[in-house]
Amino acid sequence: MLRLRHRRHTRPSIALAVARVLVDAGPQTAELVREHGEQYGEVELTVLLADLAHWYVAAALGPVAGSRAVADRVVVALAQEFRDGDDVLRAIVATGFLDALPQPGELGHEVVARLPQRLGRQLA
Repeated sequence: MLRLRHRRHTRPSIALAVARVLVDAGPQTAELVREHGEQYGEVELTVLLADLAHWYVAAALGPVAGSRAVADRVVVALAQEFRDGDDVLRAIVATGFLDALPQPGELGHEVVARLPQRLGRQLA
């Protein structure tokens, strides 16, 4: 079971909500959350979202059938959390997920164009 360390800048309910979205999205992202929990013993949300960004790029570009569809579902769910969340959650998504995506000219940057509009606008 993952522990949620309470920090002033990250409310445990935010970390739990995002982790739940990832677990519910499918087995690949559930495995990502499980591995994160084993490595850190708790939800380090910014780190988890950075790991998710790397997974998203690999899944969106990968040759595995259906991986693009799963990646798209995950970012749609993340965009919904971003839309519905407060300023703290939006800052965490921006610094964890969006900042970890490839920059212009880097390998995999083309996946940024596939982000839901609400997330993509943050990178413009």
